[in-house]
Amino acid sequence: MIKYPHGQVLLITVLVLSVAVTIALSLIGRSVSDVSMSRNLEESARAFSAAEAGIEEALRTNTQQTNTSYGGAGYTSEISVIGDSTGVYTLPTISIGQADTVWLVTHNDSNNIVFPPSYYYPNATIDICWSHATPVPALEVAIYYRSGLLYLVNRGVYDPDAATRPSNRFSTVTDRDNVSGGCGGKTNAYRQTVTIPTGVGIIPLFMRIRPYYGNAAVSVAPLGGNKLPKQGVEVSSVGCMQITASGCTEGGVTRKIVVRRQYPGAATIFDYSIYSQGSLVH
Repeated sequence: MIKYPHGQVLLITVLVLSVAVTIALSLIGRSVSDVSMSRNLEESARAFSAAEAGIEEALRTNTQQTNTSYGGAGYTSEISVIGDSTGVYTLPTISIGQADTVWLVTHNDSNNIVFPPSYYYPNATIDICWSHATPVPALEVAIYYRSGLLYLVNRGVYDPDAATRPSNRFSTVTDRDNVSGGCGGKTNAYRQTVTIPTGVGIIPLFMRIRPYYGNAAVSVAPLGGNKLPKQGVEVSSVGCMQITASGCTEGGVTRKIVVRRQYPGAATIFDYSIYSQGSLVH
């Protein structure tokens, strides 16, 4: 039987206890971390759910909600108008094969167009800009308008790339580098001044903008000090776990959702259709 001096026994005992304490502390730390992570995930999901509730309620009632409780969480939503301004209107990036709509006439409170409208874009021209990109995107702009009782459309296609214009026969652009500072002084952009039908009994309705060859980040700038009509609303909602009369408190879990609800346009397939209220002749 091997006998150890008392000092060695004490040292071995301390080392064993140190290892045991280290393992115990590690397990406790991991458990605390797991509990904290689970709590954060749960609170994050509840805050996100509250933010969604704020979006749904704001869209349903068309009014913003201030510091509203929801299932133990809370939310604050805000509604802002898209368009209805003389400033530049920036569209979400338009992908190839898709088209976006810019309204030139107002809608009523039921989101419908009534004649005569309370306002429509009165100027004979409007600027459209899109960012430089590779491949160079060309743009088709279709302007739908009403003349008396007839609904008509003007189309134009514009290609900044001189190499592809001989084959596609698109028109050149007004300004390839936007040196005039249009569209709010946007740089690295192509600019096209588009003609809007005007005259007695003519009411412009909307523009359909479609890119070719590449996705396009498009901006529309009204001219002559005129404004674009309202294009829809943007709703933002912040959900949080700690909310007071003054809003979400700092340090708590918060989640934010932003939704744009623009006035709906016709499906893309209708841009390639022919339809008439009467008979078709040629």
